[in-house]
Amino acid sequence: MITPRVLLEDTYATYPHSNGYYDEGRRVALGRADGTEEIIGVRWDGEGGPEVLLSAEFFASESDQVVEPWTEGSPQCSVPWFDIALQAQTMVCARGGALFQVELSAATPTPRVAYRVAEGWKLDGLTSVSADGRTALISESREGEHRALLLDLEGGGAKEILRHPWHANHFHVAPADESWVGYSHEGASTSVDDRMWAWHPQHAPSGRQVVDQRQVSDTPGVAVAIGHERWKFHDVGAVVIAYGESPAGPRGVYETYVDGRAPRLVSPGDRDWHCGISRDGSAIIVDTTGSALTRGRGWSDAGRASSIVLIDALTGQRRLLAETGFIAHPYHPHPSFVPDGTAVVFNHVEFDGDGGVRRRGAAVLQLD
Repeated sequence: MITPRVLLEDTYATYPHSNGYYDEGRRVALGRADGTEEIIGVRWDGEGGPEVLLSAEFFASESDQVVEPWTEGSPQCSVPWFDIALQAQTMVCARGGALFQVELSAATPTPRVAYRVAEGWKLDGLTSVSADGRTALISESREGEHRALLLDLEGGGAKEILRHPWHANHFHVAPADESWVGYSHEGASTSVDDRMWAWHPQHAPSGRQVVDQRQVSDTPGVAVAIGHERWKFHDVGAVVIAYGESPAGPRGVYETYVDGRAPRLVSPGDRDWHCGISRDGSAIIVDTTGSALTRGRGWSDAGRASSIVLIDALTGQRRLLAETGFIAHPYHPHPSFVPDGTAVVFNHVEFDGDGGVRRRGAAVLQLD
């Protein structure tokens, strides 16, 4: 196994279906989780010092809503999540009823408010930005309604693209073809049987289900419980987890598509939790509910342990990279590959002998 190197203590990497890398992949953006809300950039190879990308002062001055910061003693509080354009280094962050934008390639990056939530609606904390940095994707909700909007970051203006009466979230632009948008029917994984959805202006203007969870099941009439999908960079579709808690199998990591191909079980697993995929599609990274070395499935005997596991996307072969721990969001491991695929960044938690948190922060594993 590989010993993880903590990049910066009391920080966290962004949500698994978002991009946190910039400066041609050399730097990674991290949120602070020590009672102060701030987004900081660091070299994941350990060179140089950190730089502030979105300051605590900016968050405090521009948020329309009072937001209590996350602390270990207040784990019910949310944190700022963020996404960075794959090509343009535009970062967006939804927080406090506003969408913030900052151009990280500028000589002096200066954040601005790109959008404020519509009256009567609540802005979701997860957002997405197109590869060229010109368009942001957000979602809003009010009682009985959930909608997605495309924002023009250059000219202004917002366009609603879809609306559902159920909890739709986890919207993110499909990197392989940005005319597709992936999203989720949120809810308990063992009761929601239509988790994965996609929108396209011609092929799915009202949205459509991507995976028939009963069709892939090995138990007639019982749906496989899936979630934590991450849309792929090299092919239109996503990798998704069939959880250990699923009442039916096969469980593990699947590759899914929007062109009619059936979902493919890449690698069976009884404890897979979150997943990421390399830019070329050759490798998948997962974390687990409980150590991968522990017998059982799902949350059985999981404790607060998790493993970081590398999977060959072609053969399904697994390699255990490291052991870590987890506490409440944002400190689920949430592993992702750096853009060139040579390392994995994840949220690392270590416990002391009494079960208290000894150390936490975003960490990196350099791959062979």
